[in-house]
Amino acid sequence: MATIYLFDVDGTLTPPKTTIHPQFGSDFAAWMEHKEVYIVSGGSFVRILNQLGSKIVNQSAGVFACMGNIFYEQIDQVNSRGYEEWRIVYENDFKAPRDLYSHLDATVNASAYPIKTGKHYEIRTGMVNFSIVGRNATMEQRKAYGKFDEEFSERAQIVEKLKREYDKLDFDIGGAVSIDIFNVGNDKSQIIERHFEEALKHNSIIFVGDRIPFPGNDHSLATALRQSPNGIAYEVETWEDTVELLKTPPFA
Repeated sequence: MATIYLFDVDGTLTPPKTTIHPQFGSDFAAWMEHKEVYIVSGGSFVRILNQLGSKIVNQSAGVFACMGNIFYEQIDQVNSRGYEEWRIVYENDFKAPRDLYSHLDATVNASAYPIKTGKHYEIRTGMVNFSIVGRNATMEQRKAYGKFDEEFSERAQIVEKLKREYDKLDFDIGGAVSIDIFNVGNDKSQIIERHFEEALKHNSIIFVGDRIPFPGNDHSLATALRQSPNGIAYEVETWEDTVELLKTPPFA
């Protein structure tokens, strides 16, 4: 029985929203050799490429970006600029209720958190990423909001409120400061039915993520895998945990 590996990015391979540590990047690329490894992230393909670098991305068997709402596979050719060519295998539309964005604006205004930097939601393929502190926040501002959220669980409260308002949408806590919004069923677990359903019958599939506890955005995929005798999910808290995990079976 072969093994297929799936890795989240933010908080698993990299610090949230930043690039992979150079030494770990080199070590992880070496570890990937002769293994079937997929990237599964809430971020866009471009952001994943910026965070992990072309060597890791090009060694992957595929990239599930935007919570698995768009899937990229390599084409066996290089373009004129010397970059590997990729093709989109599938992509989902996001069907937003008419009042969603005004509701998100109102949620930002109602938040007790004092620092709001603008650009509070980003429309991605098949989803929206929402943040109280805003995407213009510096790393220090993001860390400060993360500590605020740990103390007051603001994001969890927002998720529960939005779920009551929109029964055709789902909401997960993603990264250090944000909430992922998507149509019901279009969470990370969709990649099993869309791509790995047959493979899971004959292979061991291992997922590593940092947001596995509910309502984290790795929860659905971890749960789906754990329901199969051939599926395994490992929870980490930081990329340093992943470094240590790779030294142990079934990774070493």
